[in-house]
Amino acid sequence: MRLTTPSWVLRRVRWSESSLILTLYSMDQGRISVIARGALRPGGRFQGLLELLSGVEVTVTRREGRELDTLVDATLFEPGTRLRSDPDAFAHACLLSEWVLGLFMGGESSSSVYNLLGAAFAMLPESRSRWAVTCVSVESMLNLAGHAMEIDDCVRCGMPAGGSGHWSHRDGGILCSGCSAPGDIVISPGILEFVKTCRRSGFETASRVRLWKGGFRTCHDFMREFAQAHNQSGLKLRSLGVLEDLENGVG
Repeated sequence: MRLTTPSWVLRRVRWSESSLILTLYSMDQGRISVIARGALRPGGRFQGLLELLSGVEVTVTRREGRELDTLVDATLFEPGTRLRSDPDAFAHACLLSEWVLGLFMGGESSSSVYNLLGAAFAMLPESRSRWAVTCVSVESMLNLAGHAMEIDDCVRCGMPAGGSGHWSHRDGGILCSGCSAPGDIVISPGILEFVKTCRRSGFETASRVRLWKGGFRTCHDFMREFAQAHNQSGLKLRSLGVLEDLENGVG
């Protein structure tokens, strides 16, 4: 069977002297793994088309029983040059890619995740608050992955939580004062209001929200802890270390 779909290149692994294994997130098929034979061959037909974070319309062949599709054609529609030329924007985009790889294994609304990645990749190079773009994107990903944080009604009794800031990652969100228990945590009012803004205002508006210094990193870590309580496959966010080095002036 032959399939054609636009996709984002989220991972590249060298398979042989001339070939790559790619992990793509496509509009029509969601996450797919593809072998690109000859992709590293100088002058080959795929040269310059399969760079990390680029947007490519791919045509693949799929055979029953095989884990890897085979790439037969590729057309570049977004080279990703602006992302790769800015180390900080690139690291944020890689972090979002790792979130996608950790949260989505198939069965989700693939076009929604695909479009979210496209919007984030387009916004990151020019954004003054890249952590805001990243946090808005992650909050949307959690919703699309079926792990939406409950921010209005108590997750234990179902009643409005009111002004309570009590929270349970394991139970899925906000708690009323009467249902809180030892071991529960307290969510920052700023983070709670940010999540509410994400829900009611959409991607572009929420990405312009401002928090206190370090607030978006705190928000990201909060959502990572929430995701880890609900995601059995685990999250491997190696790009966090790169971002920390960039922010601390290392290297």
